[in-house]
Amino acid sequence: MNPFLSSLSGKLAERWVATLVLPGALFVAAAVCAVRLGHRSAFDLASVAGWIVREAPRLPVAAVAVFLLVGATAAAMAAQAVGSLAEAVWTRPWRGPASRLARGLVALRGRLFDRAAVRAGVEPVSAYRPQHPSWIGERFRLLNARIAGQYHGLDLGLVWPRLWLLVPETVRTPVQAAEAQFRSATRLVGWGVLYLGLGISWYPAVLVGIGTAALGWSRARSTTATLTTLIEAMVDTHLDVILAALGHTVPAVGFTADLARRINDRLAKGD
Repeated sequence: MNPFLSSLSGKLAERWVATLVLPGALFVAAAVCAVRLGHRSAFDLASVAGWIVREAPRLPVAAVAVFLLVGATAAAMAAQAVGSLAEAVWTRPWRGPASRLARGLVALRGRLFDRAAVRAGVEPVSAYRPQHPSWIGERFRLLNARIAGQYHGLDLGLVWPRLWLLVPETVRTPVQAAEAQFRSATRLVGWGVLYLGLGISWYPAVLVGIGTAALGWSRARSTTATLTTLIEAMVDTHLDVILAALGHTVPAVGFTADLARRINDRLAKGD
């Protein structure tokens, strides 16, 4: 057990350093540049290096290490919090004054959806019409809509937790990896926003912030597509597992609306 625990603690330490300490230390360095240089001497990095060389001998090593560690950790936690806020904006309904903007964006996306359907020569499916202002939120909503459409109203929100418990680890691993990549992308957006905040005092940080946030947004879109595809694929290929666990079998005519209703009712406990 000791070698296992040692290996586990080592991996956790590596992950902690990679996700918190290193990005946080870079942000602390950028913050020092913002304070020391400002806009007028934005690229005079030599003066910052000289200041560090002059001041370093006067400060206790332990105090500097604690300052860097606390500052890096605080910055990383702030980036994670901002990333979580970005995820909420992407995936949750827009409330309050933002609802007006949401309605406009949904209407615009609806017009584009109709035009794409006309060009493809297909009849638009009402359940697949855009209902969320963001592309990422719409992909997650479509995941539920596609499952409900394919399986006659089956509620993915009820089925998914039970299915996750039943499938083997080899099936869960790709989904977990895609989810981790999505979380990483949201943190990247968070870092971008923090750098944009530094741009108030040091304009090079604006360039870094825009690039970082754009990269995080692009990765979030791509990982959303991967994650939703994997979740839908898991339901398609392992739905029989949860049916067997609940004591049901698929009728000869295929999955029916009555079967979907009975499963939904049982999992919802009659609510």
